Amino acid sequence: MRYIILILFLLYGCSTKTEAIKRYSLNPSIKIDRYRASKYKNRSVKIAYPTSIRGLITKKIRYSYNDLEDGSYNNSRWSSSSSKLLMNIFIKAIERSDIFNSVVEYTSLVDTEYLIESEIYEFEHKVRDKSSLAIVSIKFNLVDMSNNSLVKSRKFTYSIPTKTTDARGFVEATNIALSKITIDMLNWLRR
Repeated sequence: MRYIILILFLLYGCSTKTEAIKRYSLNPSIKIDRYRASKYKNRSVKIAYPTSIRGLITKKIRYSYNDLEDGSYNNSRWSSSSSKLLMNIFIKAIERSDIFNSVVEYTSLVDTEYLIESEIYEFEHKVRDKSSLAIVSIKFNLVDMSNNSLVKSRKFTYSIPTKTTDARGFVEATNIALSKITIDMLNWLRR
């Protein structure tokens, strides 16, 4: 009898159902025009790894229900760190735009004439009462590497309503926000 109870306990008592972790990526739909006239047309640029003013950047997808508390979704993650995903978007967009002659990422040993830094101010899902928003705020700095001076700086912020209050709704709205921010960044860079 003890063995039957032990076997039943092992079979049923220790089993738990866990939901599979969903992995999301950032893939904004961006129509990028090639810029024929740019004062950086014959220059090279390095894209720095995005940093965050809030600290550590991970694969966790963040949300908050009020201004004092935040958390991360248990069963949803970014496919890579959000900084890596953002950097890839920015590199592809700048390459396609032809604003610079050559574009390299931060790990390259190549010396470039310019550096683009990006600082993430906000990158989260805010749910308040009946409102659900994807908030994305990123500041870009263009640095002249010949003298390490700041050429120009600009912060772009978008709050996009989500269709749903889950991680998927946040990711869809975030892709819209990043599409807008990327186009804004390209227009700002070419001037």
